[in-house]
Amino acid sequence: MKSIEITANSYAEALKEALDKLGLDESQVEAEKVKETGLIRKKVTVKVTQKITGAVLVSDFINGVIQRMNIQCVAEVEEKEDAFCVSLSGEDTGVLIGYRGDVLDSLQYLSLLIVNKENPLGKRLVIDGENYRAKRIATLSKLAKKIAFRVAKSHKSESLEPMNPFERRIIHSALHDDRFVTTESHGEEPNRYVVITPKKPAYDRERRNDRGGRERTGYDRDRSSKPKSSAPAQPVADKPQENRNFNKTGVTRMKSYGGDMKKFF
Repeated sequence: MKSIEITANSYAEALKEALDKLGLDESQVEAEKVKETGLIRKKVTVKVTQKITGAVLVSDFINGVIQRMNIQCVAEVEEKEDAFCVSLSGEDTGVLIGYRGDVLDSLQYLSLLIVNKENPLGKRLVIDGENYRAKRIATLSKLAKKIAFRVAKSHKSESLEPMNPFERRIIHSALHDDRFVTTESHGEEPNRYVVITPKKPAYDRERRNDRGGRERTGYDRDRSSKPKSSAPAQPVADKPQENRNFNKTGVTRMKSYGGDMKKFF
């Protein structure tokens, strides 16, 4: 939290000078007149203090931890509508990231406990350094799809190594709309892990057994279980040929109304 006292010829001048030195605007500070001296040439002393907000608490806490660890790094906080986004930069950023982000996650958790004191809206807190989060999301998403393909092909579930909540969410999100596999978290923290399981198909598909032969599915078994008739198939009788008699002139000899058609020709 930043605070400064400025003495100037007027309150407005002292306030403007304090805001310039703090790099803040008037909405971010609280100002009070400390004293006023002089009869002819008045001097006004103003104390300007930065307001305590969630972003300020996070910035002070993280930068304080960094200074105590003697690490060459700086944290910059950006407050958004739904989250506080902290960006770490400096020579020793990798130290604050740690192995697979374990130090970064611990620092994020501790900072969230601090910010909750002045966080009535319940905003999230995300700490990132050197774009580590985006790189980790890309790596885990690729891994999830690779294992999902293997699970769908073998029809056998696979368990991933224990992960923190952030990494588990990446796996779940990457395979949320997958048609062939589903994901579930098992175990207890900090050894909770994700299991990728093949989905049961709506109908039995033809599969291959371990020896490469065809394995009968439920649909095939149903067909083969139907009783077959032992009687030999009866030949289909030929349709009787229509009896047509033609005379030498090609006129059909027919009976109609008891008369002979020949008499009309």
